[in-house]
Amino acid sequence: MSLRAARWSDGDTPTLPPGPPFEARALTPWIGRSFTLPCGDPRLPEVCAGGPAPSPALENLVGLTRAWAEHPEWLSFMDPDAPNHEAKLLERALYLRRWAPWLPPTGRALDLGAGVGRFTHLWLDRGQEVLAVEADRRSLERLLWLAAGRAGRLDLRWTTAERLGDEGPFDLCFAVELLNYVDDPVRCLERAAANLRPGGLLFGAVEAELGWLMSADAAPGSLAALDAHDPLLVPGDRFVRTYSEASLRALLQGWELLLLTPSHYVLSGPFEQAAGPLSLEALIAWEDRLRAHPVLGPLHRAWTFVARRP
Repeated sequence: MSLRAARWSDGDTPTLPPGPPFEARALTPWIGRSFTLPCGDPRLPEVCAGGPAPSPALENLVGLTRAWAEHPEWLSFMDPDAPNHEAKLLERALYLRRWAPWLPPTGRALDLGAGVGRFTHLWLDRGQEVLAVEADRRSLERLLWLAAGRAGRLDLRWTTAERLGDEGPFDLCFAVELLNYVDDPVRCLERAAANLRPGGLLFGAVEAELGWLMSADAAPGSLAALDAHDPLLVPGDRFVRTYSEASLRALLQGWELLLLTPSHYVLSGPFEQAAGPLSLEALIAWEDRLRAHPVLGPLHRAWTFVARRP
């Protein structure tokens, strides 16, 4: 349900402008205020409160709950004071550079798996309308706190991408680093397509098969995943589904695939320790060199893609 149905956790009555969607400039009274929001997936409230995961993919929420308690400054990376803020902006800029030939300057956007707002905030700053969908309630709070005062219009949904209702039509959809971490990626794409207008664009990225194994955030013991074809599962911590080019093309069957390219994701991929600080231009140059390298090329961290709904 919409932000219109939200309630501040301290019992005070929320202040909202006309909507939905709501002018982000008018949301400044929400900054720093914890809130409750009706949930579109009945499994989420207990998990986000520290309960057990009822499905493998929701182990990610169990891990996130612990991470918010232990290292909130790293998760709230859209905050300019976050230690990883600049790196995350560079990673976003890398995506945008690859998507530039297809990314329109305007349009109504759906951000699936929005997190703390990496793409939501970008689109709001263009003065556009965004519906941000996220399974983690704490991430939605930070997204709103950091969106307040910006241009554009915003609404939220606390739910999984699989359970999203009919909210469209949208002109474009971001599904960045989402399809690895869900129970049913096919259903996620069905809901994305149902909410896009004909010809609407999907911008996404997924984990590749190998590069994540050498990244600094690889889970201890995850080397065993090389021996299995199932997604990586670390109970109480994470669930990751990886994709080959063939499996990603199969998943996107029925979409018009406009771009599918590997990314070594140098700033948080297998070469992050060796890379050191990089400008965007240097990052792009290393991406191109690594992609063309006969040995290192297959060790890319991610795939990024653009697809059009028929």
